[in-house]
Amino acid sequence: MNFLIYGEDCRHAILTDLLQQAGHTLKAPADLLILSPKERISAHTDVITENCLIWGGFPSENAVLQTLGYRRIKQSTAFRTKNSVYTAEGAVALAIQETKTALCESTVFVLGYGFLGKECARLFSSLGASVTIYTENQSELASAIQKGFSAKKLTELSALDGTLVINTIPAAVLDRLPFSCRTAPALLIELASTPCLTKDISGLRVLPAGALPSRFSPESAAKLIFDEIIEQIKKE
Repeated sequence: MNFLIYGEDCRHAILTDLLQQAGHTLKAPADLLILSPKERISAHTDVITENCLIWGGFPSENAVLQTLGYRRIKQSTAFRTKNSVYTAEGAVALAIQETKTALCESTVFVLGYGFLGKECARLFSSLGASVTIYTENQSELASAIQKGFSAKKLTELSALDGTLVINTIPAAVLDRLPFSCRTAPALLIELASTPCLTKDISGLRVLPAGALPSRFSPESAAKLIFDEIIEQIKKE
């Protein structure tokens, strides 16, 4: 199979080696196109075959895929869970780098309790942080409470003073909430593809942190992507 890879991502060089070792060829026209999250599929349609498999790329281009007849490789539950573990580990590393308080003495708000929210909550809690989950999803609230976490509706979020906020919700959910950071600065680590906040809030520092596995665990993350792609190719 011919493949091409585009975008700035530390996983790509490792992934290229793995694919070549498995007998695949780096050349056009490609039967497999691998893109970083900020790359647009529409920019590379001249170098791929009609039935090309797509991995990654700009999330909102699903309509383009359907119109042109290309197929995005669907991420399995096992992949999403393991990738969430890597991302949560990266969030911990980033939090340690960017804050002056030990995690075991920190108050952490995790926004969302899906695959990534669960892993972030689990990992930060295991390191002694006081973790509260905020979500509007009733099943996520129930699941978080069942796991022993403090869990509240997102609309109950009001003050972020001195907290570490980990966002996993890909929507501007904080734009509509009247929260503040009046007494102590707070840090928001943005893990979602779409920011949860688009306005400036006094006392709140926002740290964009997409694709953390590429930054903190590129070898493990590249191997995970490779295994997922190979499994999909076997099904073709």
